[in-house]
Amino acid sequence: MKTSRLQNTFAWAVTGFASLSTAQYTFSPSSNAPTYSIGIPSGSSISSTSTGPLYFHLEAPTSYQWVALGIGSQMAGATIFVMYADGNGNITLSGRRGTGQVEPRADSALQAGLELLEGTGIANGVMVANVRCTTCRLQSSASSSNSPWIAAWNTGSAIDSTSTSATLRQHAGNNRVTAQVDLSQASISSDSNPFISGSTTTPGTTGSGSSPTTASTSTPTSQSGGKGSGDDDGNSSDDSKGNGSSNTNTSGVTFGGTNFNAITDYQKAHGIVMGVVVVLLFPFGAIFVRMGGSGIVHGVLQLLSLCALLVGLGLGVKLGNLRSMNFTSTTHLLCGLIIVGLFLLQPIFGIIHHIQYKRNLARAGVSHLHIWYGRILMILAVVNGGFGLRLAANTTNGKIAYGVVAGVMGLAYIVICVFKRKGSGRGLTGPLRKEESVRQQSPGYSGTPPEVGQYHNGSGPAHAGRRENVVFK
Repeated sequence: MKTSRLQNTFAWAVTGFASLSTAQYTFSPSSNAPTYSIGIPSGSSISSTSTGPLYFHLEAPTSYQWVALGIGSQMAGATIFVMYADGNGNITLSGRRGTGQVEPRADSALQAGLELLEGTGIANGVMVANVRCTTCRLQSSASSSNSPWIAAWNTGSAIDSTSTSATLRQHAGNNRVTAQVDLSQASISSDSNPFISGSTTTPGTTGSGSSPTTASTSTPTSQSGGKGSGDDDGNSSDDSKGNGSSNTNTSGVTFGGTNFNAITDYQKAHGIVMGVVVVLLFPFGAIFVRMGGSGIVHGVLQLLSLCALLVGLGLGVKLGNLRSMNFTSTTHLLCGLIIVGLFLLQPIFGIIHHIQYKRNLARAGVSHLHIWYGRILMILAVVNGGFGLRLAANTTNGKIAYGVVAGVMGLAYIVICVFKRKGSGRGLTGPLRKEESVRQQSPGYSGTPPEVGQYHNGSGPAHAGRRENVVFK
């Protein structure tokens, strides 16, 4: 989805709120959607290399399961703040670190510098968090005209937890946006709560002395005019209850984003293709030849599986790029690239093995290399698939299904190998060994050497009285 389409979809409206002492910058989706505000005291030392006071405001109807604001251009490496209901009529604010397109991890060091201010809480169907952060760093200067930020949200039933490490359900569709914010428009004159008109609240306290993670019971202050579940007309002129006047202003922020429907599609396609290849197709090809199937057909099956593996790799690379993931530091991605590269060598070993076997009717060293190399690669591929399921935050049922199918196929292969080895030379229906082939072709061989003076070629007793040495090669 193009950026312009994303902007139109969310109908982003940017509003600047100002009073004698504040000029925090506020941006929000259209009516009845999350609102975000940022304020930086003029004397703050905050930058990309140092921490300093930073104020921000999160607001959304209670129909939202969680709402998040992040400092950074992508989830990996971002400083993320998540607001959700605590189950007691208030909100919980969780400070987290992004590690990629997976659930961000709670960060105790970041959490220690988060302070909920007066006006935080839940009222009239609206969740509000007014926050002061002293452990935050920007990914730009405090006066940058294009400071990178991200925002995300998810609807659904309330989390109702006071834990700052509560599990977050992944947002669906396009419930995420990136923003380049002009922080010069977010400067506030004093280091005090900018979200309460005329506020003299001492930083570090809330209206009722609440803890840094759980909201007070004071009346929440709305920057978007208190729009809750019943107000969706989007008319800011009759909704304005915020700090000072509200003036629509589309300058100061540029929105962009990734088509998350495309990410979901690529993720499903990559997972399905790779899962089928490593759990079903490769093991089936190996079982087929162990059951006595044609070596040529075995080779064709495995080459087709290899082609499918390369398609899955391409989908995975595209998915990684869409998610701006680091291919060298993400276990699943790095292992996947290495394993696919090693798989490309397997056909070479297979061709050499086939030529050797046809020539000598017996396995050579490369034959054992081909067999065990393939077995090890299949195991590694299945394990890496498990890493992929974890990276994608797949459901528990999905992980169980993957493990069960992989286990059944692995067990079937082991059983086939064991029964073949215990079989009488030929295994189940396998090809004859070289010795057996020679023995069948050697006249009169029945396991007992010829008697003295007896020959099976019909010749006379020219060598009577002398035992003939018979050697089979």
